[in-house]
Amino acid sequence: MKPTVFILTAVRNRLNETKKLLGSIKKQTYPMIKTFIVDDGSTDGTSGYLKSNKHVTYIKGNGKLWWTGAISIGVETALKTAKSNDFILTINNDCEFGPNYIQKLLHLAKQYKKGIIGSLVVDSGDQSAVIDAGIKIDWKNYRLLRLGPLDIAKLPTRKTHQRDVDILSTKGTLFPVEVFTQIGNFNHKIFPHYLSDYEFTYRARQTGYKLILSYQAIVYNDFKNTGIYPEKNRKIKVTSALKLLFSRRSRVNIIDNINFINLHCPPKYKIRNYYSILTKIIKGSKLIDFST
Repeated sequence: MKPTVFILTAVRNRLNETKKLLGSIKKQTYPMIKTFIVDDGSTDGTSGYLKSNKHVTYIKGNGKLWWTGAISIGVETALKTAKSNDFILTINNDCEFGPNYIQKLLHLAKQYKKGIIGSLVVDSGDQSAVIDAGIKIDWKNYRLLRLGPLDIAKLPTRKTHQRDVDILSTKGTLFPVEVFTQIGNFNHKIFPHYLSDYEFTYRARQTGYKLILSYQAIVYNDFKNTGIYPEKNRKIKVTSALKLLFSRRSRVNIIDNINFINLHCPPKYKIRNYYSILTKIIKGSKLIDFST
């Protein structure tokens, strides 16, 4: 029997993006699909639209789940009916993909026992720009090193996927159901929004799962609307600096990064990496505008 793919996403408003995602799902050539959407406090008509959509299992959040809490509930719901050979596909609602997308992910998953398959993420606003082609971690210097080219035209023509991957995002990643029964769920208590995907996939890798990134399963992501991030060499106000350092929506949140180091960094590099984070904060303070 063919495996069922449980597609999970979480939303808070942005109904038009959700409609585009559902349009991509509806066009899939692979038939065994179930879509679960956690709506965590939308006020733009999203809840009514999802409730009336017979192809969607609607899950209502309490408005305080953030990304990881919402996806964790989706995983728990899927596991109630999923069989051991099924898969869970996490995806953001600001993503789109072609009709053979899930088929391509499954094709690669069949090649790797205990494989977790990630997607090539491309900027939907500039479809030549690669956002994510896999990541390696340099623990010695605490750097996330991007694999693959930044230009989609420079992808290797004879290589269908990347095997040398340390972490994957949740922007189009296919997980075998068994990984959740073996290592647990996403850690929503420590990583409520960012880095939960990196932490989970790294944890899975440490327990014997293979992280693979497909060059053929492509996700087009609205990258400009993804979180808070610093603009290079641009002066910012103190309030903006604090948001960058501590907001849950910031991709450089220092608390998340310290927690990631605490959980997974090799002991010999931990002190070095705490110091590295402190140094980056001090260097970044030179770009803060303290004038009123």
